[in-house]
Amino acid sequence: MNLELPDLATDFGAAAARAFADLGGVDCARRAEAEPGVREVEVAKALDGLGALDVDPRSDLDSAAAAGELCRQAGRNVLPYPIASVVMRSPEDGLPFAVVGDDRPRVDHGDLFGEWRISTLDGRSKTAGPMAPRLASKLGPFVTDLTAGRDQDPSTGADVSLHMALTGWQILGTAERALELAVEHVSDRVQFGQRLSEFQAVQFQLADAAVAVDGLRELSRFTLWRLFASPNEARADVLALRLHALDSARSVLRTSQQLHGASGLCDEYDISILCRHIQPEMRLPFGAERTASELFAAAAAIGFSGLFPHGGSAV
Repeated sequence: MNLELPDLATDFGAAAARAFADLGGVDCARRAEAEPGVREVEVAKALDGLGALDVDPRSDLDSAAAAGELCRQAGRNVLPYPIASVVMRSPEDGLPFAVVGDDRPRVDHGDLFGEWRISTLDGRSKTAGPMAPRLASKLGPFVTDLTAGRDQDPSTGADVSLHMALTGWQILGTAERALELAVEHVSDRVQFGQRLSEFQAVQFQLADAAVAVDGLRELSRFTLWRLFASPNEARADVLALRLHALDSARSVLRTSQQLHGASGLCDEYDISILCRHIQPEMRLPFGAERTASELFAAAAAIGFSGLFPHGGSAV
């Protein structure tokens, strides 16, 4: 197993970073809240110019890694677009694909497309259309309920797992950027006559956050490799990635907001926008409790090897 990214993925990620920076970075998400049409015009045009729709993460590991880098860069900028769903569009009809909960089909940016292909974790698949305008709720400014339509052939476990893995890469990108913002803030902010970064307690918090981000990055790459190396055994790995992504991102985002002080809750600061806009990816199709339950069931059914040795006593 080689966790180094292929050159194709690295180069594509760098191109995505430049394209999203040209859109204004996190400011694009701010503008989209005031002018939702920004998503259909500016963001869609940038993705088209980038060739994002030409990436097929199902084809091979290199292409999947390129899609992962695209989602990671989107997470760093909280790009106002359902990037994982568009990359995972249905090969039969080109519809965006999303994994949804069992009781209520709900997706981020659901209003952007007239029809979706949705699937529950167990593969039950339907077409769906937006029920109403975006909710503009605390869950996220662009979350939309969908009305389930006709049944489709069951989704493959590979599609469900790959969509969830790419969402994990998107969460990783947001956590990375949140850590960078925290470091920038404490390096500039002076309190009691010295920079915040010089306080040992602050250094401890940043060290913990850095370890969390590094671990999530490594696990994200490992999980993508597992999806191609052992597709029949990777469901537990995908759920483990999601659970770890939720735990790590919550911790890193909380640390960054705390170190920003009251300004961490103000939308004038990027950390506030990151925290708000990544919530749909962290809460849909379900949160940490359901993810843990599904992970236990998958591990019991098919086993779980994971990235590190486990099961022995600590020494």
